[in-house]
Amino acid sequence: MAKRRPNGGGTITKRKDGRYQGAAYVTDTDGNRVRKYVYGATWDEANEKLGKLQEQERNGIPVPSRAWTLGEWLAYWLEHIVKPEREHNTYVKYESKIRLYLLPHLAKKPLTKLTPAQVRAFMATLKREEVGAATRFEVLRVLRNALNRAIREEILTRNVALLVDMPKVSKDKGKAWSAREAVAFLRASRAHRLYAACVLVLVLGLRRSEVLGLRWQDIDFDARHFTPVKQVQRVKSVGLVLKDLKTE
Repeated sequence: MAKRRPNGGGTITKRKDGRYQGAAYVTDTDGNRVRKYVYGATWDEANEKLGKLQEQERNGIPVPSRAWTLGEWLAYWLEHIVKPEREHNTYVKYESKIRLYLLPHLAKKPLTKLTPAQVRAFMATLKREEVGAATRFEVLRVLRNALNRAIREEILTRNVALLVDMPKVSKDKGKAWSAREAVAFLRASRAHRLYAACVLVLVLGLRRSEVLGLRWQDIDFDARHFTPVKQVQRVKSVGLVLKDLKTE
């Protein structure tokens, strides 16, 4: 006697090629009710896949309304999510990592079928191509961010890039000047028009962009203190612009 699924549990039929096909109505990411199919070599395998599909439906997780490739999703993410929501320099950094590294190797991979093994092999390829560890670290971080957003958009159910270890990056600790060297530098630069900026960088550790972003209204001469609130950044095809600091 043929096995049966409960009412409302979808259907499983045997195909002419010997495989089993499961079908059920679920909700896609556009809010439409669509008939979704799964396949298995045996009835039990198809039944298990159909059960997982309907479990997602019960948990309110829609199926993708289209079959994105990773390249298509990265392009959409950059243009419609990163560009309007993040700083221009962040967009430029993400775009370069995607264009130079991710797209040449992974663009045609189906988004929902991307596996940890594929990402791991991609990272190994970059290492063989002698891409530096710091760059490989940033590339994997960009991929993780993009896939995390796909989960938020309910296109993916898991981020396979999180299952791949980050490259180990040796941090350059640098060598600080001694007090004698710092004093010698300040004495030598005292007559320079940017002497005040040198003091701020050396004594307080301000970034160059933060020093350049200081304005007269940010300084309280009576209380003898100042509050950095702006930074200068260079934007392509625009020039130097004044922007708010990311943190207070």
